[in-house]
Amino acid sequence: MDALNRPVEMIATCSPAGELSPARFRVEGADGERITVRIRKIRSAEEIDYRGVEGYRFSCLAVIGGRLRAFELRYSVRDHRWVFWRFLDTEPASLRQ
Repeated sequence: MDALNRPVEMIATCSPAGELSPARFRVEGADGERITVRIRKIRSAEEIDYRGVEGYRFSCLAVIGGRLRAFELRYSVRDHRWVFWRFLDTEPASLRQ
């Protein structure tokens, strides 16, 4: 499965213990339309270190294109940037490049 690696506008929460949780985001579809996605469930969250770059990987569920979809979001600590990394199931036409 190919990475989409699309930058997103994110609304996230941070617990008093410092745990980061994505809540909803906007991403641009292939037709230029901005799609807002409300995260239904965070299935897993883990710290990652890719070649010295600290980050977090979130496996999430949300309704996208009228269906419940599994996907991965990533957050880069150094850049303070969120990306829609990839779908964990099949890719919908609304986000294809």
